Amino acid sequence: MTRTSINLQGFYPKELQITETIETPDKIIIKLKSHTHTFKCPSCKTILTHYNSTYLRRVQDLPILGKNVELQIRAYEYLCENPECSVKSINESFDGFVDYCGRMTKRCEDFICTLALATNCESCARICKFMGIKTSGDSVIRMLLRRYSKQPGEVCGDA
Repeated sequence: MTRTSINLQGFYPKELQITETIETPDKIIIKLKSHTHTFKCPSCKTILTHYNSTYLRRVQDLPILGKNVELQIRAYEYLCENPECSVKSINESFDGFVDYCGRMTKRCEDFICTLALATNCESCARICKFMGIKTSGDSVIRMLLRRYSKQPGEVCGDA
């Protein structure tokens, strides 16, 4: 039998590079390292080139073959060089992949929200647990409220 492997790098943003993959009986840990060299200050829009330190983020991703996937992302903390900016330190974020303070990837949140809308929040949490995604019914409710409370309400006209 021929042993093959999957190239996981294509599933993650180009700014993140996989440095190590660890498989345990119940979890897969994927270590990623940011290799960006600049970051835009969200406040003053200055392009930052000097980072102060690195930090480790633990983020949940979609499961692989029923195993929980934990991403350990080594990212940069940049210092804003604009003396008139109110922000002094900015943690690197990966827009479209994981929110600034997010604990799970956007695609994992998308899956949970879609499942919750098709079932209900408690059923969604039970199905997610079975699949290897750690969440609760209350967390699903908060996720739905964050996502859909920002959308404009439907306007009904007189017909």
